[in-house]
Amino acid sequence: MLVTNLDKMEHIVSSRQDLSWDGWDVVRYSQGHNAQYSSSGVLRDGKWMKKKIFPLTEQGWHLPNNIGSGHARVEG
Repeated sequence: MLVTNLDKMEHIVSSRQDLSWDGWDVVRYSQGHNAQYSSSGVLRDGKWMKKKIFPLTEQGWHLPNNIGSGHARVEG
């Protein structure tokens, strides 16, 4: 899914606890049994989580369909 509007992306991030901003990039945190040993592992709120970054591109943010469907304008 492609999100092309900042207001829509802000709404998606604010409506989900697993998402946050890192500058203009969106970060998704998820639990994983081996997160502390993973190259994408980070300590967040006292828990080891896996971190996936969705950078802002010239087109917008490319997100998996299950993150923001229903909130964002999808372009194909």
